[in-house]
Amino acid sequence: MIRRAAALLAGCALAAGPAGCGSPRPAGPPAVSAAMADLATGSGGWPSGSARLQAAFDRLDRACLGSAGFHPPPVPAAEPPSPDDESAVIDLAGRARGGYGIATAAGPAAAAPSPEAYAAALPRAERARFTDVQFGRGAPTTAVPLRGASSATVPAGGCVAAAREQLGGSLQAWARVDYVPQLLADATLHAATAGPRYAAVLAGWQTCMRRSGHIYRTPEDAAAALRREHADGASGPAFRRREIAVAVADGRCQARIHLPATLLGLRRQETARLPVPDLRLLRRVTAEWQSALGRAGRVLTASGS
Repeated sequence: MIRRAAALLAGCALAAGPAGCGSPRPAGPPAVSAAMADLATGSGGWPSGSARLQAAFDRLDRACLGSAGFHPPPVPAAEPPSPDDESAVIDLAGRARGGYGIATAAGPAAAAPSPEAYAAALPRAERARFTDVQFGRGAPTTAVPLRGASSATVPAGGCVAAAREQLGGSLQAWARVDYVPQLLADATLHAATAGPRYAAVLAGWQTCMRRSGHIYRTPEDAAAALRREHADGASGPAFRRREIAVAVADGRCQARIHLPATLLGLRRQETARLPVPDLRLLRRVTAEWQSALGRAGRVLTASGS
């Protein structure tokens, strides 16, 4: 019996390695892939992938509504510039035309047909039926756990739920793909902007702006201050000229010190420093995101997009 016990212990030691026969060694944090970093920073393939998912969802949703006799216009395609493209993010030409877009008059695009306008124009009875078809009779919902204690309440019936389930594989997976990347993007942004390296780069932006005659703490503060002025009644050509001047100076200073590129690099570094539960969640959501993109591709290919 003693020899057998000794043999079992020796075998356990060989199989378990340096950790011996005790409790299994806890797994370390998952390695951060490029796709995971894209999701946690809204960069890389995230903007174009999001646009494809939205296009596929819109196609499925309108087909479902069409079977019930409703024919809303497509949702206008919109793909924001990737944070990887610094010049597109800054958009100096756009700033020179319209500043931050505060005092710029609404263009023709604002009057383009929209699904919301289509639904609002329906007769009351048809509008109620449209809502039932879109969200299910009684608008049922389901709660989906997200990150930590947070959760999202999402539609569980109608065309919206059917399209999301088809693309995501389940309503729960779609909700995670829809919400978790933004939650983690907020976390990486907060961590990156709280660090000393970003503070040093931001100080360079502040110095550059002072030389242009503008004193603000951050680019976001510059735009927010002008929005408050506009809300308080500032308007007209003089305000628009000043808005454009501040926006252009802001953009030039950002480009001079490469503020967007520096921030993106810091956010990618912070992705690897997320708590282990967040990294595990990010790995899961990235896999769900990639699966959803594959389904979206098949939907768009089948429909000729």
